[in-house]
Amino acid sequence: MLPDMRTNPRLLATILVAIGLGVSACGSADAPDPKPNLLKEYWESAAVKNDRLPGYGEAPEDRQANLAASYSPEQLLSRLLSVFPCSERTSTEPLAANGFDTSCALNSRIRRAVQEAGGDTERVSGRVALVKRSNNDLELMTLFIANGKVIDANGETHSGLDEFRENNDLLEPDDVILVPRDLTKTDGQNELVTVYGHTPWAGWPWLYGGGGVLVLLGVLLLLRKVRR
Repeated sequence: MLPDMRTNPRLLATILVAIGLGVSACGSADAPDPKPNLLKEYWESAAVKNDRLPGYGEAPEDRQANLAASYSPEQLLSRLLSVFPCSERTSTEPLAANGFDTSCALNSRIRRAVQEAGGDTERVSGRVALVKRSNNDLELMTLFIANGKVIDANGETHSGLDEFRENNDLLEPDDVILVPRDLTKTDGQNELVTVYGHTPWAGWPWLYGGGGVLVLLGVLLLLRKVRR
């Protein structure tokens, strides 16, 4: 058990950094080397797009102090990356110091995908991916879980992390994400991984290879004409 770290932002930060360093990477082709510590970067930023924890726009040290007063490291990590029931935002008031924004923008495409997956459109669950864009901007991207499927903001359905990375239209190959390895698991322990947000298109080697063959054929035809 971790001791209660609340009221001590520096100690909380140290533990989050250590946790971040221990996060797995799926392999050299799937994750950057060296692997970024996205938990550390999230902790140090007060400008995370779509942040669900309070403190957006505050001075980073003020946000850290408020979070440390309300959460232990375990609680903060669990609150950030666990599945939550989506709700409608009924107030524009700032979140309380220990609050977490569970509101979700459930458009018609998402609701249709939830229904097609066998889920309940009135009881949708969400979870976030911590994203670092190629320009170094941070954001929390909401994904939706329905009957063992992952649904993204475009209403596209994926069977899990690998399929999401292969087929999503929201992330680029240079974007990096911190997510649970099993995106569809709603309870219990779940290993965190740092990976690229989109699998590079496997067709590039074939395209380059095919281009090389065409160039070679062109040269051979040209030589043949010259000899004639």
